[in-house]
Amino acid sequence: MAQQSFQLTRRQFIASAALATGGMAMGAAPVFAQKPKLVYWAYQFLRSSDEARVAFAEEWAKQNKVDMQITLVPWKEFMAKISAAIHAKATPDIIESGGVQLRSQGQLLEVTDVYEQLEKEHGGWLGAAELYMKEADGRAHHILYGLTGSMVIARNDLVSKAGASLPAETWEDLFNVAKKTNSPPRVYGLGQPLSNQTDSNIWEEIMRSYGTRLADDEGKKVVLGDYKSDAWTFLDFFQEIWDSGVLPPGVTTWDNTMNNSTYQAGKSVIALNPITITLWLENNDSDLLPKTGHYPFPKGPKRHVWDVGYGSRSILKYTQHPELCKQFLMDSMGVAKMEKELAVSQWAPVLKSYLPFDIWNSSDHKKALVNVATQGNPQGAPDVYNDAWVEQSTHTTISRMLQRLVVDKWSRDKAFDEAVDVLGKIYSKYA
Repeated sequence: MAQQSFQLTRRQFIASAALATGGMAMGAAPVFAQKPKLVYWAYQFLRSSDEARVAFAEEWAKQNKVDMQITLVPWKEFMAKISAAIHAKATPDIIESGGVQLRSQGQLLEVTDVYEQLEKEHGGWLGAAELYMKEADGRAHHILYGLTGSMVIARNDLVSKAGASLPAETWEDLFNVAKKTNSPPRVYGLGQPLSNQTDSNIWEEIMRSYGTRLADDEGKKVVLGDYKSDAWTFLDFFQEIWDSGVLPPGVTTWDNTMNNSTYQAGKSVIALNPITITLWLENNDSDLLPKTGHYPFPKGPKRHVWDVGYGSRSILKYTQHPELCKQFLMDSMGVAKMEKELAVSQWAPVLKSYLPFDIWNSSDHKKALVNVATQGNPQGAPDVYNDAWVEQSTHTTISRMLQRLVVDKWSRDKAFDEAVDVLGKIYSKYA
């Protein structure tokens, strides 16, 4: 499809849109132009961030004479909701979730021109942002506006009191800090779930740093069975952690809020989590906040793995206003707008032009977000982040394997073979 240049001014664009939709035909009665209507589904998670993005969309719609219908959709509900909308042929125009999954399903409008113009105007993309967007053939179908990821969040006061120090170079170094600071039942060294909730996927992330792979380079064939020796080295390490007692009781049944609340209640020294823990402390615990430090993920024996997620905007291919949607994506990435938004959000920067913002020096946790942006890798790396990987992650396959060992007392071979079998069944659905 021929694509309109972004050199048009906003006034010229609106004028041309009005001529296309509401101009008078020779000898016909006047037809009054109607506002173009856009339906926008925004990602719902952190209230201050959500409100900032919605406020911008409302103001943009007003300035551009667009009828903008905005709906906040929680991440957990998004894929089911958008799948139903596609089936019913009643899709929104612009969305803020599911960019990678919907791209693989062929549901998104190509936005390579937007991607390239943003790259040029803002001096380039940061870290994993480009890897999430740029496909093998050079095309792009969604535009990232933020990166997010877990980090090492720790009680600096208790770490120092135990004679330890952070950041940790390796995972073994970090868990040695956890053991030194462990003082049950008053406080536990590591508040990390080992349950069937997605926060438990940190264990799979650590396992990859020990050299394992789930699938091949194409993301189609399960190869975990080929990495048994690396997996065994990781399992030795995990067993040592489990036996040391640094994990609080009940972690095998924790939900995704428990690592937050345990740290916030002063019951754990270290948590592996995004800064949602700290954003709560800002508003609720002025005593614990200055005692809290934020550090990069350590390295494993074979590689440094630090998964980061993303927030992005994309355009459904069914939109009746593709160029107007592209203009919204462009305008929503403006420097002045993003400086305000990132100041009240959980997101790390995605463009180099955002790095000079004063906000990154305003606190320890905001400074740590720059590390997330510049050092993190796409989820699953070196595996392919695709629908199969997402499903196994939602299934918490590796955490379930670890539960088999410590809860069900299975042998390593039995637990490992089950994990390989489960992965094979999941990946075979997408082959």
